[in-house]
Amino acid sequence: MGAEYTSAPAAMPSHGTPATELSVMSVPLARRLVRLLVIAAAYYIGARLGLGLSLVGNDVTPLWPPTGVAVAALVVVGRSYWPAVAVAALAVNLPISASPLAAAVTAVGNTLAPVVAVTLLQRVGFRRQLDRQRDAVAIVFLGALASMLVSATIGSATLLASGSITSAQLPAAWAVWWTGDAMGVLAVTPFLLCLPLFWEQRRWPLRQWLEGAAVLAASTAVIAAASVTELPVLFLTLPVLGWAAWRLQLRGAAPAALIASLLATWSAAQMIGPFKGMTLVGQMVTLQTFNACVALTSFFLAALVSERLQTAAALRAATTELERRVEHRTAQLSAANTRLVQEVQERSEAQELLSHEEARAQREHQIAETLQRSLLPDRLPDVPGVALAARYVPATADVQIGGDWYDVVQLPGGLLGLAIGDVAGHGLPAAATMVQVRMALRAYALQDPSPPAVMRGVHQLVAQLPVPEMVTLIYLVFDPATRRIRWSNAGHPPALTVADGRGDFLTGALSPPVGVTADGSFTEASAELPPGATLILFTDGLIERRGVSLTDGLDRLALEASAAAVDDRLEALCDRLLETFLDEHHIEDDVAVLAMRAAPSVDGELDLRLPAQARNLVQVRSALRRWLRESGVSDHDADEVLVACGEACANVVQHAYSGRPSAGDLVVEARLDEDHLEVRVRDHGHWRPAAERGGGWGLQLMSALVDDVAVERSPEGTEVRLRRRIRLGGTS
Repeated sequence: MGAEYTSAPAAMPSHGTPATELSVMSVPLARRLVRLLVIAAAYYIGARLGLGLSLVGNDVTPLWPPTGVAVAALVVVGRSYWPAVAVAALAVNLPISASPLAAAVTAVGNTLAPVVAVTLLQRVGFRRQLDRQRDAVAIVFLGALASMLVSATIGSATLLASGSITSAQLPAAWAVWWTGDAMGVLAVTPFLLCLPLFWEQRRWPLRQWLEGAAVLAASTAVIAAASVTELPVLFLTLPVLGWAAWRLQLRGAAPAALIASLLATWSAAQMIGPFKGMTLVGQMVTLQTFNACVALTSFFLAALVSERLQTAAALRAATTELERRVEHRTAQLSAANTRLVQEVQERSEAQELLSHEEARAQREHQIAETLQRSLLPDRLPDVPGVALAARYVPATADVQIGGDWYDVVQLPGGLLGLAIGDVAGHGLPAAATMVQVRMALRAYALQDPSPPAVMRGVHQLVAQLPVPEMVTLIYLVFDPATRRIRWSNAGHPPALTVADGRGDFLTGALSPPVGVTADGSFTEASAELPPGATLILFTDGLIERRGVSLTDGLDRLALEASAAAVDDRLEALCDRLLETFLDEHHIEDDVAVLAMRAAPSVDGELDLRLPAQARNLVQVRSALRRWLRESGVSDHDADEVLVACGEACANVVQHAYSGRPSAGDLVVEARLDEDHLEVRVRDHGHWRPAAERGGGWGLQLMSALVDDVAVERSPEGTEVRLRRRIRLGGTS
């Protein structure tokens, strides 16, 4: 071999992560420079020693120690120290290469091979202690045999390209190069890796030091005798190496194996002993076979013994722990038996009081249920184009007030806010928290309906409340005009949408429950509900059961809701879900259900009936805009019709029921006959007489926006008819 051999695999520390790779930036510059110099010097010295063992000329050696030096260095300090290997390899190759370019290319191969070896060993979780069979396999087949293919291929190709060898000599040169590098890894690397183990692992007693000295002495004597005699007795070294591996593991096997390889290689270089008179091929085959047997015997046997010792230690520890647990458990059972006798006496006394407590608990439970219901919305709002239904069922296993709640908030711009939440725990603290969270959500939603903004406000409130309970919450904003829904979920079961016989959960925009984190970061997700789709919000009491996974409960809910949604009535849907999932005789936790169904696509006429109140005008406008858009009316025509209709509705709110204690009905009807649109706005009140100072600006505005305006007054009320010829299918 030649000075071209400088490849080495990096190793993993004991826990599988290269510590040097993680702390390179923390190493001071001075210490890093010292390490680089030490690695380069050791590599160069190893190269000079290897050249002294050449079999042919000055650069064909069967054992190339620099590969072992490079491997050990990169294993211990990390791959970032590869420049030291590269510089030393170039320094060694320059004097013996055909040209500086050939020396540089060879040095690249010598450096690349260790990096490849390091990467392969790290991928398989190599431990530099070599205390597992898998580590021995890894360093032999990945670190030595596989990785050294890189340096051998690049080096031999460089020799051929520079004219140092002919194409006929290429296979032999490649084989000699590869075996020399591989033997350097197998012989030197384990020895260098075992040195830190003397202070990292359990210290040897004097007896083991004496035994180690005896192993080294015996190895040296046996291999020295076998190397100078012409008899083929090199195999006598293997029992001594087996003794070292069995008794001392890697700390004894690695030095003995290195001594055996060095002495055998020296004998071959001097052509004495069993190598006398052999051809170069015979010398290489005999020597490399011996070195391979030495390495495999030493390291595999050492790793096997280490694994067995670790297993035995683990079994001893487990036995000791088991004995300790048995003693502890026996003491616990004895104490438990004493407590059991005492509890039997106490239960007999408590049984007498139980009958009295049952009656009182039943009465308190009824009071708690009444109080809980009074804290929830008394009725759901009437929203055009949207059907709403809700249910609350208290737990039968607890007489205290629960923390489950729901709410529906009419927001500016015709939007609709829906919320459902759960305050963990029971009793007045949970109820008080529930009321504050619900009222805060209403206030924040009216200020800024954005789900993240509302969640942040509620989070800040809960974080300041003096309660340890966790609060989960899901808040959604629905636009009836576009059927677009936006939501944010803080640790609550996801909402369920049912459309076309299929149920899907809204799983996006998830965050921890409100109040449990310091910053309170919330996101928003959105989706569009198909026409006629049903949205179901619920608390965990509906689906959670002992012994049943939450996933199974959610899957069952989606299946049952998809089947029940065939019924057009939301009230029936809610009742069916409660009947399916709850045991009427025993309900372990409170249950709240809130269902919403958006009106299907426009099919025929529009019919809206709402109280004639100013806050409902935005609902009328939103429903009419949606009906016009889905009917194919152009945006331009729709805008003008909306303004005209809005003026007519505003007149009803302002004039039709003035003087009455409560507002009457506002009826808006619309129908489309081909390209002729007719909108009717009716009330059941009596308008006050027109003022003499003028007026009628509303009629003039309506007349300017539609083709025909007709007003009919009767004792039953007033009807305004708006007619206009419109364009369909356009957006202008």
